[in-house]
Amino acid sequence: HEATAAKELIGAELRLWKAKWKRESEGGVIFPSTAIGALGMCNDEVYPSVKKFLYLLATLPVRVASAERSFSTLCRLKTWPRSEMDEIRLTGLALLNIHRDLTINSESVIDRFSSRSSGRRRLEFVL
Repeated sequence: HEATAAKELIGAELRLWKAKWKRESEGGVIFPSTAIGALGMCNDEVYPSVKKFLYLLATLPVRVASAERSFSTLCRLKTWPRSEMDEIRLTGLALLNIHRDLTINSESVIDRFSSRSSGRRRLEFVL
């Protein structure tokens, strides 16, 4: 019963908000073009739920192509056999694929890896 009452309250508040802006636009007031602009014009005593929705809308991250590319890259990487690949290597591969525009000096990578490695791997780089 409480959920139904809350839905009705929010619905009524949204109808009031819509009617407010219909009246405002007829009076020559320009509707804000951003969530932050609308947030500044929202009276939280009259429209508390609308104010919360606008606050959420204003603070949600915007989706960008690099984020989409990272998700598709991760999906591609997960299809590769990962029996010997630990999470750090997977993250490294994903970052290399996402940031393709970075140039990497392979000699410095080999030098750095060989100085940190021990045992058999170090011998492989020395040979």
